[in-house]
Order: sequence, then C-alpha cells, then structure tokens
Amino acid sequence: MTASHGLQRTVAGVALLVVYALATTVGPFSDVRVNDLYVYGVYAQLLHAGELPYVDFAFEYPPLAAIPIWLAGVPGLDDTTYAASFGVLMGLCLLAAQQLAAQLAGGGRAGVTAAWLLVATPVLIGASLRTHFDALPIAIALGGLLALSRERHALGFALLGVGTMTKLFPGLLAVVAIVWLAGRGEWRAALRGAAIFAALVVAISLPLAGAGYVDSFEFHLDRPVQIESTAASVLFALGGSDVTGTEPRPDRFKSNGLEGGHAETVEALFSLLLVVALGAIAWLATRRPDAQQLVLCGFAALLAFVTLGKVFSPQYVIWLAPFAALAWVWGRRAVALLTTAAIVLTQVEFPSRYFDLVDVQTDVVVIVAARNALLLVALVVLTRTLAALPPRGGSSYGGSGRLRQTAHTAGSSSCSIASARIGCEHCTSTPISQGSSSDVS
Repeated sequence: MTASHGLQRTVAGVALLVVYALATTVGPFSDVRVNDLYVYGVYAQLLHAGELPYVDFAFEYPPLAAIPIWLAGVPGLDDTTYAASFGVLMGLCLLAAQQLAAQLAGGGRAGVTAAWLLVATPVLIGASLRTHFDALPIAIALGGLLALSRERHALGFALLGVGTMTKLFPGLLAVVAIVWLAGRGEWRAALRGAAIFAALVVAISLPLAGAGYVDSFEFHLDRPVQIESTAASVLFALGGSDVTGTEPRPDRFKSNGLEGGHAETVEALFSLLLVVALGAIAWLATRRPDAQQLVLCGFAALLAFVTLGKVFSPQYVIWLAPFAALAWVWGRRAVALLTTAAIVLTQVEFPSRYFDLVDVQTDVVVIVAARNALLLVALVVLTRTLAALPPRGGSSYGGSGRLRQTAHTAGSSSCSIASARIGCEHCTSTPISQGSSSDVS
C-alpha cells in the first residue's frame, strides 16, 4: 500500500464519520422510534450503581457487552446524554470496522474501494447503527480475521473470543477459522487456536457463572420464532400462528414472535437446515488455503445464521455490510448486490413499518419475505461459487506451512494484486521467489 492509498483510506474514514453523524441524526434515515437505547440505559444505571450482570440483574447479552453499555454512561445517564455518547461510541466502532475491512481487502486500490463503499453504510442501514452495539463486535471480528490472514493466529483467535463474549456471532467465524487451518494441514495451529478461543471464553465466563448466566442462554433458546426471520416468513404464508409480545399474547422476550400453528415444525426444520448449511460451509473452508476463502466462508456462515436462524433482528445487517464490501472488491458482485438490496429492504421495514408487521399487514410481510429471499439467494450464490473453485492444497504452501506469494495468470489484468495472503480465482499460486515466504506463527 502506498502513502496515497493510506491517505485515501483516511479521507474515506472522515467521510464515513460525516455521513454517519448526519444520516443517523437528521433526515429520512434517522428514525429511532424502535431501538434498544432504553434497555441499554437501564443496564447502564445498574452497572454504574455497582451491580453485576447475571448476579444482581438479568442480562440478555454476553458478558463483554456490558462494557460499551457501561462506557456510554460515563458522561451521563440521562436519556439525551446517554444516547449521544452511545452514538459517538458506535461511530468510532464503525470507523474501526471500515478501516479493518479495508486492510482485509488487501490494501492498495482494493482497500480504498472497500473503504469508500462502506461510507454508504449509515445511509443503507440508518439509525440502527447508533442505537445498537453491533458495530463493536463486527469490528472485533474483522480484526480477528485480519490477524488470521496475516498468520497471527493467536491474536486472531483471541480477538474472535473477545468478539464472541461481546455478541455470540464471532464464534461462527472462529469455527470456520479452525477448520480452515486444519484444511491447510496446520493441525497444531488449529488446535492451539481452538484452545486459545475456548480458554478466553471460559476465563471471561467463570467469574459470572451461575444460574443467571445460564438463564441468559436459555432466554435465547426458549424465545419463539421472531417475526422478521425467514422461518416467520414461511409461517405467515402457512397461516395459523399468532404474534407474541402483544397485549392479547404477551411474552417475556421483549420482542415479537410467532407461536402456534406450524411454528414448532418450521422452527425445527430451519434448525436442521442451519446445521446442514454450516456443515457444508465448514467443508468449503477446508478446500482452499488462502485468506480470501476464510473470509468468504465466514461471510457465508453469517448469511446462513441470519437467514436460517429463528431470530433475524434488523441490526444483524450491520454484520453483513463489511463482508458485502469485501465481496464486491473480490469480484463477487452478485453476492454484494443481493446483500446490499436486502440491507436496503431492512430499512424500508424497520423501524418505520415494524408495527405494521406486528399487525400482519400484507405489504410489510411481503417486504420482509423479499429481504429474506434475497439473502437466501446470496447464500446460495456464494456457496455455489466457493464450491465451484478448484481445490488448492499444497500448491501455495510448502511442507512447513509457509505461505508463498501469488502471481497473476495471463489475461487477468482486471485484478489488482491485493495481498500475498489474499487469494483470487484469477490467480495461480506460483512462487515469485523461493525466499519470499513468511513463517506461519
């Protein structure tokens, strides 16, 4: 990466902060009529009073989620001050995610392109960016993937562990990374990474372990199919299920779901589909040793989780945006466009039309179903593309696991050399020089 590229990425970062500050506070993308700030504010008051999550009060998130919730309350706990400080905190997390994604893209023009694509994130997603803490775990997860792509395995798995203890989804990326390393023949690194990840999760969990901690997991396992999920779209089509979390049918999950009718059967079917999909993605991760395969399989795992899981909260699209930008710069244009269209439809529905969905208005049900269908198609296209790539084992790795640089094949001038560690379907794995490889940690 040249100094010019670094400057362009910096300018893109400034542009992101400006767009974020404007788009999420004024105008059509600033709607916050449904948000989690009240819940965070209540938690923040309890934390600042010295109470412990899971021990002194019920807490529905992993332990490290308490840190941004507490931190945003340091300037003040009144509603206005808390919302402003939380928004600033999430803006900084979004900036970190942008810059990490740019580095993960491979540096150079690819990194600059990824950074500028992500400038549109506040417009595409809206104010959910500043009313939910999901920008923090996705930044941590991207940092973990970047470390893994640079052969810093211990750091990568430690970051994924921290991300998992902030919001659980980075755990999927850790599993993909473990099988990816095993597929490269680096069993020792895979086992060491799994041990680091598990040790960190246990070390963070143990001080708070108890009935309250177990209840936080049972909370998510017991909740019904959420009304914005793909399973819910199927249930709306089948009919016979009732919306929960309403006055006629209250529940304890602080959201709206579907119960009755075919709900249990559909939920079980989607759970099975999710397990099968994640298994297939894990297999795909073993087929090629380059870091691009790791990142795209991680993207596929997240797509599977949000489309086949029983909960699809609108803020989940925050996880997908950086991966869509990476997919674009790596030539997976269809996947990137499908994901972006789904993100746009999410904002069309949430928050302005969310209560219309609760009331089962047909047009909003169709919008959500179309969003879910787009992401399902993106998942299918991405996994089929990854499956179609020829397996590549020892051609880019020596017997000692050393990574060799890649060179472009003739006729692939449309590609830019992003990084020696980022693969490309237009590239061959021929060593430029025998002395240019770097040791794998």
